[in-house]
Amino acid sequence: MAETMAHANDAAASAAASPAPRRLSAGRFPAFLIPVLVFYALFFGYPLARIFWQSVHGEDGFTLVGFEMFFEEPAYWMVLAYTGALGLVTLSITLVCGYAVAYWLVTMNRSWAVMLMAFVLIPFWSSGLVRTYAWMVILGRQGILNSVLLDLGIIDTPFAFIGTNTAVVLALAYYLMPYMILSLYSVMNGIDRNLMLAARSLGASPIRAFREVFLPLTRPGVLAGCYIVFMLGIGMYITPAMLGGPQQTTLPLMIAIQINEAMDWTFAAALSVILLMVTGGMQLMANRFLDFERLWGGAK
Repeated sequence: MAETMAHANDAAASAAASPAPRRLSAGRFPAFLIPVLVFYALFFGYPLARIFWQSVHGEDGFTLVGFEMFFEEPAYWMVLAYTGALGLVTLSITLVCGYAVAYWLVTMNRSWAVMLMAFVLIPFWSSGLVRTYAWMVILGRQGILNSVLLDLGIIDTPFAFIGTNTAVVLALAYYLMPYMILSLYSVMNGIDRNLMLAARSLGASPIRAFREVFLPLTRPGVLAGCYIVFMLGIGMYITPAMLGGPQQTTLPLMIAIQINEAMDWTFAAALSVILLMVTGGMQLMANRFLDFERLWGGAK
């Protein structure tokens, strides 16, 4: 007993002698954050504040004419509705295709999965403008798709794909597919395969085991992928501008038109604020269903 007490006293003395870990003082501001805060203030905070100020400031001072023009003209509401519908359609396509690809990647041999994942990431290595031009080559009247359809005798004259919803949706789905696949793959790769085996051993069919065990566990990846794809889809400018027509005008494209052609900076800023409010509302809604810190590796 005495020997045990002696060991305990030695351990306590060693702990007391060892230097305590240094911690940040609660009342002391970390100086290393100053360059980061300055950077965000100059290149994010100031442009954002400038947009809000420009949206309510015209030649005669304070004005809400930009917001009044948007809310009083049904055509602008149609543009906003088309922007949201385009994001939802793109989200649906990428979710179905991305889920299948991600599930295929996590079930195959790891060496093959790594190689195929490189093909998924290839779109990240090229410019979005270059990828849009590639779709113009594919979907043009003299493009690859029309040439194949003509050679097969399916059509007699070239079809005008460019300037249609089909062209815009296909290009957006191609552009945003990697975001969905990566979101789903990161979640699927962390699911214990023994859970599926346990369900099968208890008498569940493969389809039932997938539906009742695997599918619910991928819900965080599905929600995160849908959120990312939708938010990026409604903010895309290059793809609708190059592959769409007058009927495929989105809110970002309308903002560019007001700046480059109409030279109406007040209305363009008002449209930008409205788009920011929509995306901010989506962010608040997503926070109710998604735990971004846990999903992306953070700690609570």
